[in-house]
Amino acid sequence: MLSILQVFYSVFSGLLLALAIPNEFYLLGAPLITLAALIPLYEAVKKCSSYRESFCVFFIQTFTTHIFSSFWLAYFKDFAVFTLGASAVGTAFIGGFLGLFLHVPYTVCNQRNRLYAFSAARRLTDTAAFRILYFSAVYTVYEWVKSSGFLGYPWGTVTSALFRWPVLMQLSAVTGTYGITFFIAFFNCLAAETAGYILKGGSVRDCIRSFRDILSVFAVLAALILSYGTYQYLRPRIPQKMLSVIMVQQNSDPWKQADDSESIMNSQRLTEERIKELQEEEKSPELVIWSEGCLQRAFPDAYEYYRRNPKQKPLLSFVEETGAPLLAGGSYIKSREKRQFLNAAIFFDGKGRFRGVYGKNHLVPFAEVIPGSDIPFIKNFMSRVIGISAGWTPGDQYVFFDVPCRYAEERILPAVKNIDLSVSYEEQTEMENSRPTVRISTPICFDDSFTDIMRPLWLNGTELFANITDDSWSLTKSAEYQHFAIASYRAIEYRTTMLRSTNAGYSVVIDPSGRVIADMPLFEQASVAADVPIYERKMTTYARWGNWVPYTLAVLIFMYIFRMYREFSPTDYIPAERKIRKGKKKKHGGHKKRKPQ
Repeated sequence: MLSILQVFYSVFSGLLLALAIPNEFYLLGAPLITLAALIPLYEAVKKCSSYRESFCVFFIQTFTTHIFSSFWLAYFKDFAVFTLGASAVGTAFIGGFLGLFLHVPYTVCNQRNRLYAFSAARRLTDTAAFRILYFSAVYTVYEWVKSSGFLGYPWGTVTSALFRWPVLMQLSAVTGTYGITFFIAFFNCLAAETAGYILKGGSVRDCIRSFRDILSVFAVLAALILSYGTYQYLRPRIPQKMLSVIMVQQNSDPWKQADDSESIMNSQRLTEERIKELQEEEKSPELVIWSEGCLQRAFPDAYEYYRRNPKQKPLLSFVEETGAPLLAGGSYIKSREKRQFLNAAIFFDGKGRFRGVYGKNHLVPFAEVIPGSDIPFIKNFMSRVIGISAGWTPGDQYVFFDVPCRYAEERILPAVKNIDLSVSYEEQTEMENSRPTVRISTPICFDDSFTDIMRPLWLNGTELFANITDDSWSLTKSAEYQHFAIASYRAIEYRTTMLRSTNAGYSVVIDPSGRVIADMPLFEQASVAADVPIYERKMTTYARWGNWVPYTLAVLIFMYIFRMYREFSPTDYIPAERKIRKGKKKKHGGHKKRKPQ
């Protein structure tokens, strides 16, 4: 049974972490709190005496973190209670399951083999260094598991609280966010061990002497991370291309509108305001972006509709007037017969012609997509009994759009130049001065939070991420900033500029170091015109190897557990009295009688 103190520690840890993550009090998070948020959880785990207790401790902590950091899920249309409750329980079960691994070494230690108390492995398990590293590894793997796959939920993580520490965030270009998670967990565990030693009466000098090795490892790791982060954050980056972009935040909830005419008219007005601003600077827009869900009619059928609507100024006529390509969120009919619809990013060229779509790949589980929803029985049951009728189909392609841009004035010329003598000097010069293009990928909503979406987009040629999102339903600032904080790591991981054009916020331009170049206030109608820098594509360690940190840690954890169970299995040690019984069986009935002489 869990003690009251263990329950308190678990809940307190969850509350601290929820307070550190962007919330209504600390909009961009409170990273300092993360340095203590896992200490109560670590202490609760140390007091566990069974698998059940270890499971419960992690279950309570992760459940508490989710409920208090993602409470805004309760506003998710008619899925509110189901979405918040199901995601909280699901996250807690993942936490509880990973919590079981924390107790494995101590179970083997205490139950499997009495001679294990004198082994080198037992001496290792009893050290503070082992406890610190093992807990940090398991917690890192937990955040990876809960943030991955169809049911992945990347919110409520340690790293989402660290936007105010951009130097530490730079590590994500090497390890992804999970290297940062490990580092923060490492600090929490080390702080817990040293504080515990001192509170038990030990002196600071003795504490340093006792923890000398693990303190040295942490000091070296911290020095390397801070040195690398400072260099990467402060180093000058020279753009190769520039793209003049207008982003519009119309601040209208598409769930509450029967028609999109008002939203389109507002978006047109906000776009025109920025076009006039650019004209005063003798510039013109090269791309206009409206948010997810802005267009309610499904393409390609809606093409003729938007040629005539809105009545005041038809959409396609407006695009043609601006002369700039338009990226807007809408829907696309993938298969009319199968009733398959995509939540899509729709692209029009500067002449108002429909050019293609990208379908959202990672749909919101049980809200945008329901497993088995294509089966009539399940579809009818979910619609009539539960009241959920979501029916989006996930996209099955990575789509890119090449948009004309311009060279940056300060760009560095290529080190190699080839002159083709088969063409004239004039033709050669014209080719060299021809207008460049920038390859844009358009992740939708929380596509930008998943490695399995963003990494293939980058590896296949992305030069600029342009995310379109509608988080207006959340009604909370914390939801907007949490999404932004998580997405900002993608710019750093791939050293690629990211645009986030949202319905109500947080609309922003993020550079490859995680800096905000331009932004708009939350829950207001606004627009911004920005010269977006495009940098040379360079392969980062994370882009090349992906989530190598959690993979490595997971392999090491399983190798350690396998080694322990293999070396100290029950058959390895048979008590002496059992060996005697096994080798010599006593014959009952006394001594054998001799025959009379």
